[in-house]
Amino acid sequence: MDYPHKEAVVCGHRRLSYEDMEEASARLAYFLISLGVSRGDRIGIFSNKSIEEIIAIFAVLKTGGIFVHINPQYRESQLSHVISDCNLKILFIDNIKAKILEKAYTEKVPVDIIISLSPEINLSWRSFKKIYYLDDILKESTPDKIPCSNPGENDTASIIYTSGSTGMPKGIIVTHSIFYDSTVASVSVLENNFNDRLISVTPFSFDGALSQLFTSFFSGATLVLQQSNLPGDIVRTLLSESITGFHAVPSLWIMLLQKYSPFAKHSYPNLRYISTIGEVFPENYLIKLKHILKETKFYMMYGTTEAFRSTYLPPEDFERKRPSVGRPFPGVEILIVDEEGNICGPGETGEIVHRGRFVSPGYWNNREKTVGTFKGNAVYTGDSGKVDDEGYLYFLGRKDGMIKTSGYRVSPEEIEECIYQIEDIKEVVVTGIPDKETGSKIKAVAVCTNGTVLAPVDIINHCKDRLPYYMVPRIVEFREKLPRTATNKINRSAV
Repeated sequence: MDYPHKEAVVCGHRRLSYEDMEEASARLAYFLISLGVSRGDRIGIFSNKSIEEIIAIFAVLKTGGIFVHINPQYRESQLSHVISDCNLKILFIDNIKAKILEKAYTEKVPVDIIISLSPEINLSWRSFKKIYYLDDILKESTPDKIPCSNPGENDTASIIYTSGSTGMPKGIIVTHSIFYDSTVASVSVLENNFNDRLISVTPFSFDGALSQLFTSFFSGATLVLQQSNLPGDIVRTLLSESITGFHAVPSLWIMLLQKYSPFAKHSYPNLRYISTIGEVFPENYLIKLKHILKETKFYMMYGTTEAFRSTYLPPEDFERKRPSVGRPFPGVEILIVDEEGNICGPGETGEIVHRGRFVSPGYWNNREKTVGTFKGNAVYTGDSGKVDDEGYLYFLGRKDGMIKTSGYRVSPEEIEECIYQIEDIKEVVVTGIPDKETGSKIKAVAVCTNGTVLAPVDIINHCKDRLPYYMVPRIVEFREKLPRTATNKINRSAV
């Protein structure tokens, strides 16, 4: 270790060095191995942003296990689906998320061992083998008894769950080589170095947040965990921690640019670069942001969890090529194909296909979906785009019915399934309405059973209790019937 005493992670008033993080993750790794964790075992992490979850991530990697970071916004149904789908052996959880776990299972939790990331955990039942506490493990475990595993580069390192085009979230397999190769590529492009101080805003269930975590540790930088996403709190962190790098989805940047945000009232002389990925960035907001951050380098990027990193727009091309998301990373080829699979020419719109490096082996436990999306070393992204005559990519949005909102990819069918649980709902269809702040607003149009009268708040409150906040409809309409196609299917485009 070249910099053992360098500050590695900051979270509020807590500051841990690289030596601290290495020792803690090694102690936890040895403890996991003593519990029987071996290569390929799936270990879940369900937590709000904390230093403890980073320790857990690196500990699982040391064992050769597979870490499954569960989106902290998930509610009971999504959580139970992930636990069941990948057959978790151990679940790390904090006290706040334990309440959701308790609601998800009225009887036995199908996980043998719970490890609490909080000093205390409040559960009213004990229907699993054992609860351990991370604080106790780090005090009592001795990292010199059991050797750590050395996983292969093509072994699975993580399963990242994200909404699919139908139903519950699907797990995307990420190998050790994908993490390593994309980290090296990102460090090279962003010029990350020992002096960087990077703010981590999004959950580690996002591939972008994981990429930032690994690039920070790879380059010996300091990662500052941002637990509150209120604009004023983010601004305070940017200033007090002398942040040099900031990665976020466009909707978060747009939130920082709103009327009552203090972001535009300050200057950020230490902010060397920002990067953005995940959504179309409205050009008026992009120009406004650049006007505030005149001296900051802008890196516009495109990628999917299935292919991690696809393109980037160098800062020197920003003025000339915006709103392009750039040209491919080395070893990546970007194609635009039409409905018949033919390659489109410059300026023609079609589906974005990523071929080459960083491509996932496929979806966990879903061969049918894997075969439909992954072909050879290429992934058909489901995104719409075009390239110009210089090979620069322009991302235009989703083409498969998925809704992009607040940086998340949302399945309308999953929301519809939730609404159908209301006894008096006869039919419902969910769509996305373009929104300059979030990318899309979720809209639900419903038909009630004969004689039933519901209010929009009935559907909204039902969804709030069962879905992550970003999946809750913001607009609800009731109609006597829904428009249909000639084959009697609901016509989403006509809603």
